[in-house]
Amino acid sequence: MDLISNPIGNRRDFGPVIMTEKQLLAPNVLSELVDLGQRQKLRLLLNDQHPADLAECFEDLSPAYRISCFRLLDLDNASSLLAELEPDRQTELIRDLGDLSGVALLIGAMSPDDAVDLLSGLPSDKAKDILNTMSDVEVKDDLTQLMTFKEDSAGGIMSTDYLALHARMTVAEALVYLREKYEDIEEEIYDVYVVNDEEVLAGAVSLKELLTASPEVLVQNVMDEDVVFVDASLDQEQAAEIVSRYDLLTLPVVDGQKRLLGIITADDVIDVLKEEHAEDIFQSSGINTGSDNQDILTWGVRRAFGARLPWLLVTLLIETGSASVIKYYDAIIMQTVLAASFMPLLSGVTGSVATQSTCIVIASSASRGQITLRTVLKNIWHELRVGCMLGLFCGLSTYFISHFMTQSSHELGVLVGMSLFLTMSVGVLMGTMMPFIFQKVGVNPAHASGPFITSILDVCTMSIYLTIVHFFLTHNAGIRL
Repeated sequence: MDLISNPIGNRRDFGPVIMTEKQLLAPNVLSELVDLGQRQKLRLLLNDQHPADLAECFEDLSPAYRISCFRLLDLDNASSLLAELEPDRQTELIRDLGDLSGVALLIGAMSPDDAVDLLSGLPSDKAKDILNTMSDVEVKDDLTQLMTFKEDSAGGIMSTDYLALHARMTVAEALVYLREKYEDIEEEIYDVYVVNDEEVLAGAVSLKELLTASPEVLVQNVMDEDVVFVDASLDQEQAAEIVSRYDLLTLPVVDGQKRLLGIITADDVIDVLKEEHAEDIFQSSGINTGSDNQDILTWGVRRAFGARLPWLLVTLLIETGSASVIKYYDAIIMQTVLAASFMPLLSGVTGSVATQSTCIVIASSASRGQITLRTVLKNIWHELRVGCMLGLFCGLSTYFISHFMTQSSHELGVLVGMSLFLTMSVGVLMGTMMPFIFQKVGVNPAHASGPFITSILDVCTMSIYLTIVHFFLTHNAGIRL
């Protein structure tokens, strides 16, 4: 049997295996140990794994084996594993565990932000029952407060596990307090904040300063008053960008009166960036996921259908414009079928260059949190120059391709090359402007790089190209393309 993803030998006795490095378990190892009733060896094996690795392994286990293995984990390891699992797996485990008091104890041992994420994914009555079952009033109150914030806000991703000192404490009192307080915190916290008597954020102090200062000195005399913080209502993506911009390990979150509510940690930021990245990918493809960015393949058919249909309908309506343009110029197309054969080439290249410009605008504005008119105007000038150079190069290349393919006069190559130069210039302009326009009307700019702009440019490309061909044929009646 394979103990890891790479074979290390066929072992049926499950005796000690010497490994120079800890390696990932294979799901079939766990299932066979369950079948053989090797509970003690299974317990030792499971509790020795990193929760993230164990979560990956659990994804491939059947529900029966999954719950059998989960029950053998220590409380701390079980809560850490639960936080690593996908939402649907979390829901399955909580359902299979059954006992509300055990579930409440398990969720209470999780970091507050992870616990809230889990509770938010459960039916409201189920989450309420779990909260009411919790015996730790402080944990219950913290989770209840956190669940009042919007899921995609700074308050929604913050943790109430933080270290805060009162400004009038002496350094000696602060060190004693931190030593006692740290035992109750689930996460590894290194930043220490300072509050006044009204719990208002007053500053921050490093452990180095506390350890090197005289014991009788007040904390307020060694703290740094220049602290970066965010309001609880701020969007989570903007909060994550602030953490990235200032290279912070933690970011304090306050209310309207600047009272310290919690902190956003680096792992929260990583989760947000992954979530936002996935959301942008979906939206740029015309898929509306709402606030749920988990694997769409796990969705029901109806839900997946509803998420993908709206922008496809928009695309369908816009592409009707392309069909209308082609129908309007059907006589020209019949007169010069050879010229019509280059329409897909122009459409594809123009759509690609426009999408590139859109992505550049969105990426360059990511750190600012929004796309400003100044940024757009600057990018337009930059992208137009780049677009003209790309159009010129691609236009000349198309000329030679056309001349080689048709073995005819150079007129068609000139028309196709000139059309591509113009359509690419228009594509760059639209690709740069569209995210700004979308933002102004309240639509996520990521949608601009999807089917919408491609469809719009199809209409523009067909109109420009067929108009040029029509003009040429009208004024050069004796020449056939």
